[in-house]
Amino acid sequence: MIKMLQKITLALFAVTLVAFIIFSVIEKVTTDTTLPEITIDSEVLEISVKDKESVLLTGVSAKDGKDGDLTDKVIVESVSKFIEPGVCTVTYAVADSDKHVAKQTRTLRYTDYTAPEFYMKRALVYAVDEALDIRGAVGARDCIDGDISDKVTITATDYVENTAGVFTVSLSVTNSKGDTIYLDVTVHVEGNETMAPEIQLKKSLIYVKKGETPVFEDYLGDVTVNGVLMKPSEIQLLISTNYDPEQEGTYNVHYYISTQDGYEGHSILTVVVEE
Repeated sequence: MIKMLQKITLALFAVTLVAFIIFSVIEKVTTDTTLPEITIDSEVLEISVKDKESVLLTGVSAKDGKDGDLTDKVIVESVSKFIEPGVCTVTYAVADSDKHVAKQTRTLRYTDYTAPEFYMKRALVYAVDEALDIRGAVGARDCIDGDISDKVTITATDYVENTAGVFTVSLSVTNSKGDTIYLDVTVHVEGNETMAPEIQLKKSLIYVKKGETPVFEDYLGDVTVNGVLMKPSEIQLLISTNYDPEQEGTYNVHYYISTQDGYEGHSILTVVVEE
């Protein structure tokens, strides 16, 4: 009886061993040990800020020893913040049917990138009894993100409430690529005269290149007194500024309008001169 049990045990062990060997061989034969590979035809990809995300896959292909061509499986895993203005790193990834993942990176350069710019919805001239809403008066645009006014921050100001005077406000804004711009602007708080002409400007903030001199008269819009539009013959215009087209910086162009009744209105065009 004991010998019979020994024989049965040995037989079961032999069967188990054979099954294990067969399973190991099959697993070794069928298991994918190859890794996918991403190939990029250029180290630097140059695109426009207006291009769609699909353009990022230009010149990218992938293959795998088992699955073959995986080019249509490649994805853009991430695009970094700028490592210098207009330049960042794009990372690609692809996975084969056995969930092996490969990654590759290359440099991405936006050929037409420009830094964000501020804009003003109104001139920063207020009456002393008027609510001073700088955040509502200033916005920002970016060539990649569009309007980023909600990201504008006031970093400093020396404004004194209900006080006439000239005050400085420091603004900053950062786009999604990490590019931050700064601008110091002046705010004029003045006495309020009921009959003072109200001056509308076509723009309250402009950017110009070094060496350029805008025609400041062209930015003057409507002039009204108590809502009544004034004719050019009824007003006298004086423009005053220290604008220097050869020096980078921020300048104020002052528009003074006098009426025949002796009342005077004031508005300001802010001009930023860049390289």
